[in-house]
Amino acid sequence: MSKIVIIGAGSIVFSRKLIADIILTRELGGSTIALCDIDPESLDLITKLAHRLVIESEADIRVESSTDRTAVLPGADFVIQTIAVGGKEAWEKDLNIPMNYGIIQTVGDTVGPGGISRAFRILPVVVDICHDMEELCPEALLINYSNPNSCVCNAVHQYSDIQVIGLYHGLKGTQIELASLLGMPVSETKVLAAGINHFNWILKFIVQGQDGLEMLRSKFKYEGIPANMRISAKLFEIFGAYPAPSDRHVAEFLPYFLNSESNYDLEIMEAYGQSPEHWAEMKEHLEVEMPVNFYLRHSDEQAADLIAAMQKNDDQVFDSVNMPNYGLVTNLPEGAILEVPAIVGTFGIRGICLGDIPHGIATMLSSRIYQQHLTVEAAISGDRPMALQAMLLDPLVPSIEIAEALLDDLLEAHSDYLPQFDN
Repeated sequence: MSKIVIIGAGSIVFSRKLIADIILTRELGGSTIALCDIDPESLDLITKLAHRLVIESEADIRVESSTDRTAVLPGADFVIQTIAVGGKEAWEKDLNIPMNYGIIQTVGDTVGPGGISRAFRILPVVVDICHDMEELCPEALLINYSNPNSCVCNAVHQYSDIQVIGLYHGLKGTQIELASLLGMPVSETKVLAAGINHFNWILKFIVQGQDGLEMLRSKFKYEGIPANMRISAKLFEIFGAYPAPSDRHVAEFLPYFLNSESNYDLEIMEAYGQSPEHWAEMKEHLEVEMPVNFYLRHSDEQAADLIAAMQKNDDQVFDSVNMPNYGLVTNLPEGAILEVPAIVGTFGIRGICLGDIPHGIATMLSSRIYQQHLTVEAAISGDRPMALQAMLLDPLVPSIEIAEALLDDLLEAHSDYLPQFDN
């Protein structure tokens, strides 16, 4: 039995998946789900949904909630974090303000000016949450889903005593996509990957015991490359490993694909948020007491499975866990947050040692890791010169002048969330 706290539970679409996963995971019977969000309306809605799902599934799960995290953190074994400081409105500014300077971002939540801006907003809040955890549940594991995931985990690792990992379903999604392309069930494939969040490289891909990467090369050569895989396929051709999770994320890590000369036509992601349609639909179902058990289906998120593996001491391999690099990838910076395979169970969470990865890939990743480290330091300290350095070192930013102007605009636009930069 575990106490599982979800902070940022008002993220309706995401939280309902996590809640359903916990309810449907047999090993978590007897657990408590404690929901927390600063928005009382969204918290009330997701709490009502959780109660209904428990009743309709006849699950042995207790549900509680509060807008005050200090009320739900005591006794927590696991804290799942899904917060997004500023929500949809702030994300739209992270996309639109850089566009005024000709900087195209397809997602803007991890790297690029948008990812840096997002880190500035969220990291101080995350560290504050961890300080509360240090007092109220110091042994709890923080499971982060908030972006930029690498920066969030980095900040927790550097500035608190709380154990943290980050989870993301992107590698699994790419594995499914590649298996489908080769006409194989994903259950007959295996992946070995290493990298950082949203820029994770599939080093080995086994399909029914055969070399899946070689099968993929042949597929691309003789049948062509699907339009939505052109960037990843090009990098695969050059570096010999396949980057995950998708062209739209991968493109933001390199300057070649997002400029006026590029012939890669990438759709800019619409900033998600609390969709009015989702709210209205869920509210109607709850108000008229319609069955809601159609929400009870397993998602592709890993949190519930990971918690179950730790609770029952049943060792399982998880293909992608964001965790500190201590001897796991030997030609990447020590202590950096990497997305790597890990064994979860009897002895907690243990990353699998991969040794050196291809040097070209390690070089790309190292430069990003050091830039993200600067971003983390600037976010926590409010050091404006350091923030400018982080902005200038992003490959999507074309000049010192634009870096300076862009930083000023983003800090002003988000000033309500950036008190650390007031000095």
